[in-house]
Amino acid sequence: MKNILAISVISFAAAVANASSDSLTSSTNMGKIETGFGKPTFRQKLFYLTMYDKKTYPVAEIFYYDNGIYKIISEGEEHYGVYVLQGKFSDRTYNVRYISLPSKDWGEKTAYHHLTFINDYLTQTFVQNAIIDTGEDIPQQHGTFTLEKNSIEIPIHEKWVGK
Repeated sequence: MKNILAISVISFAAAVANASSDSLTSSTNMGKIETGFGKPTFRQKLFYLTMYDKKTYPVAEIFYYDNGIYKIISEGEEHYGVYVLQGKFSDRTYNVRYISLPSKDWGEKTAYHHLTFINDYLTQTFVQNAIIDTGEDIPQQHGTFTLEKNSIEIPIHEKWVGK
């Protein structure tokens, strides 16, 4: 069963990368996975103060959808994944756990990120811990963030243009 899931996730990532509509379908020899983007919820910008030395992109933008799909873009990244929110975006402290689907950004591997967001009403900060499939140790990262309403229904064409 583990191999079937791995094949399906890889195929899903390829389908997302090549999608041209809001419906994403991936076929495997065992069937197909179909999903879409859900309704847009929030759009978040991350401003890194401490960065991973192999990804020195000081700003990233995440588009969130109510079904747990996200897209992230930065100067050197553009990929999709799934997330689970612990708490609410409006809470003083909340956690988001992300699994990025295999992409060029991560050497065609998955990556797991756990971010804790703290909104102390004067500054909005985050702490990020990450694990990648290569076994490499990624030091903890942190920075500040902004959060606004996401009005992008289908983020496929959203690209980094020096935002």
